[in-house]
Order: sequence, then C-alpha cells, then structure tokens
Amino acid sequence: MELILVILILAVLIGIFARRYYLVAIGFKTTHVKPLIQTEKASFEKESRLRKVSQMLQRGAHKIAPKVLEAKMLYSRAMKYYEKGDMEEAEKKLIQVTSLDENFHDAFHKLGLIYLKQNQFGKAEAVFKQLTYNVENDPVYLSNLGRALYEQKKYEEALEVYLKAIELDGTRPGRFISAAEVYRQMGNKEKAEEMYKKAIELDPKNLDYLLIFANFLMEDDKIEHAKEQLQKVLEKQPENETALEMMKEIEKK
Repeated sequence: MELILVILILAVLIGIFARRYYLVAIGFKTTHVKPLIQTEKASFEKESRLRKVSQMLQRGAHKIAPKVLEAKMLYSRAMKYYEKGDMEEAEKKLIQVTSLDENFHDAFHKLGLIYLKQNQFGKAEAVFKQLTYNVENDPVYLSNLGRALYEQKKYEEALEVYLKAIELDGTRPGRFISAAEVYRQMGNKEKAEEMYKKAIELDPKNLDYLLIFANFLMEDDKIEHAKEQLQKVLEKQPENETALEMMKEIEKK
C-alpha cells in the first residue's frame, strides 16, 4: 500500500515538472524566436531599400553627367561669341548653361558681365546676387554687384557690398575708387576723400585716379589740393588734355 502511494506521488511530481517544461518551451518560442525572425526580416528589408536607393543614385548620376558635359560644351561656345563681341549669342548660350548646371559659377559671372555691358543693371543685379548667395565672400562677385546697384542709384546697398569686398581683399585700388564714388553720391565728402587717397596710395601711377580725385577736390573747393594732383599728372604726362583743361578752369576761378 505504501509502495502504491509512493508511485502515485512520483507520478504527480513528474506531471508537474512536465507541464512546467512545456510552458517554458512555449514561452521561449514566443518571446525569443519570433522577435529574432522579425529582426532578420527588418534587416533584409533595410538592405533591400539601400540597394534600391543605390540603384536610383546610379541612374541619376548617368542622367546628370551628360548635362554637365553639355553645359561645358555650351560654355565653350558662349566664350567664343563673347570674345568676338557678339553678346547676344553669348547671352543665349550662357542662359542655356545656367539652366543645365545651376552651379556653373563662371557662366553666371560672364552673364552678369554681359548685362553690365548692356546697361541692363537690374538683370546684372539679379545674377550677381545669386552668385553671392551661392558663393559667399567672393570680392569679385561683390564688386560687380556693387556696380549694378550703384548704376541703379541704390547707394546704401552698393556701399555695403563694396565695403565687404574691400574687407575681403583690400589690395584692389579700383574698389576704393568705387566706394569713394558711392560716398560722393551720398554726400559724405570726408569718407569719399579717404577712399580716393587709399586708392592712390595703392596705385600712385594711375593718372585716371589722380584726375578723378582732382575733380572731386575742385567740386569741394579745395583748389590748391586739386592743383597738386593735376601737377602730378602733368609731370608724368605733360600733354594730358584733361589735366590741362582742368588747370585752365582752376586759373579762371
């Protein structure tokens, strides 16, 4: 009887352990195996997306490359017209270049110069503003933008970009002359004179600068100082007609 009781107790214990083992096994499958499969699936989907993106980029590169090549060829043709002085044809080709490659800065620059030559200062302003937006801190683009603004009597804007160009590169005397002219138009004679003097310091042999400065001094009734500038011109070029005429005007006063 005792033996039977022991056997029954053992049977119950074995049943309990078997049930626990089954529940643990089922739990492992639901909490570990299933998430692992999902992760692998997600990884596969990610790799698939990356492959698709790579293929799209490769196809895009094939489309872009011909455009860049075509833009370069058109730019070369545009430069031939530009050098011949045919600005109309050069303009057409350059517009095509910029439509094909919006980062072709040389094409934008030449297009802006054409508009300056044609006195289309509004268009020149738009082109050079785009350039200065795409290429920050380029003194050449800023100076050309200043010219376009100056010709439209937008003096405050012109002065701002000229001064920035000078800050970036103060070795070009022409920029100081341009800034002086803006100050002159704005009625700031003191700053204008300062800029003229700086330009002449950088290029003392430039007779045009001396004449422009002398004219400014005459307007400001600084006659003796103006004569000094004109004498410098006549020392280097005694037959300079402009300097001689200005001297005669001074003598009449």
